[in-house]
Amino acid sequence: MKSIYKKIIFVISAIALFSVIVSVVKYSVTYTENNPEKYYLNKSKTKIKYKFTSKNL
Repeated sequence: MKSIYKKIIFVISAIALFSVIVSVVKYSVTYTENNPEKYYLNKSKTKIKYKFTSKNL
């Protein structure tokens, strides 16, 4: 009898954990799609500020 309850609790907790993980991933994807300037590099503004030469090493 206790084994059945343990299996039921395990299945319910696994489903709950999976749904939490999926909802966090969905939220993260929608947030990054709505705010691309915070997460995606803009290639026109990106510059190399430090140039490696033999003197710098």
